[in-house]
This record gives sequence, structure tokens and C-alpha cells, in this order.
Amino acid sequence: MVFGKPKKVGMPRANKKKVPAREMAPESDESTAITGNEVRPPSPPATSQPAVMSPGALKRKAAKEDSDELLIELEAYRELDAEASKELTMQKHLYEAKVRRIDNSQAGKRHGSPFAELERIYKAELEYTQAKLKREEWAASTNNAEANWLAQQCEVLRLENAKLRRVLRENHVRVP
Repeated sequence: MVFGKPKKVGMPRANKKKVPAREMAPESDESTAITGNEVRPPSPPATSQPAVMSPGALKRKAAKEDSDELLIELEAYRELDAEASKELTMQKHLYEAKVRRIDNSQAGKRHGSPFAELERIYKAELEYTQAKLKREEWAASTNNAEANWLAQQCEVLRLENAKLRRVLRENHVRVP
């Protein structure tokens, strides 16, 4: 049995390489003075001020922000609509089960008053109808939010098209 670290196993280690030292620039001599024949380097660019956004750019930015907000609202309505759809499916199954139970109880001997049976039927139908109404309200809200988002998308595209037409006119390109 061998104790300790095994020798010469695995990849060899990379050797360090020496980096050459940087050479110092020579002091200025008379030979490096400008005599007028040499070309001067271009002057450094002037510090540019931040570009002021045009009114059209501000409108496009605001329209895009509104579009993003409307998209978030649309996604929230879609989630609520999906929840209402699940609730409607559950209420439908419950309604069908209650109606089957009531029908089965009416097939045999009558227990209790007919008024109580009608009341149970009406209550089951009312719950199902309320679930359908809630689902339709959320579907309408979702459709309205989608229409608002699509209208905002049209506005964003209209503003972008106007910008592109201006650019084409400035570059003297004919727009068909």
C-alpha cells in the first residue's frame, strides 16, 4: 500500500512565462519638434451634449410605455378569465351532479315537500347561471383589454411609420 500523493499523474502544470517590460518613451529631443511640415493630429472631438429627444420620439416612447402597461393588464385579465373558466367547469359538473341526484330522488318515493325539491333545483341552476355570468364578464373584460392593447400597438406602429417616412424624405428617397 502506497501512502502520500501519487507522482506524475495527470496533466503537467503550465509554466509561467515572463512578460517583457514596457519600454520608456524617450525624452523630447529637438528632432521631434514640429517644424510645420508634419501633419498635425486631428483635434479631439468636442464634447457632445446629450441629444435632445424630438417630440416624435417622446410620443413614440410614451406610446410604447402605454402599450407595455396595456399588455400587462391584458395578461392579468387572461389569468382571471382562465380562473373563471375553471370555476365555470366546476360549477357545471356540480350542477349536473345535483340535477342527477334530484332526478334520482324523484324517481323513487317522494321525500319531503315538492316545494323544497323545486327550491333545490332553482338554487343549483342559479349557482350555475352566476358562474356563467362571471365567466362571460371576465371574457368581455379580457376582450376589451386585448382591443385596447391592439389599438395601442397600431398607434405605436403609426408613429414609427411616420418617423421612417420623415427619414426617407430627408434622404430624398421616393416613397411609393
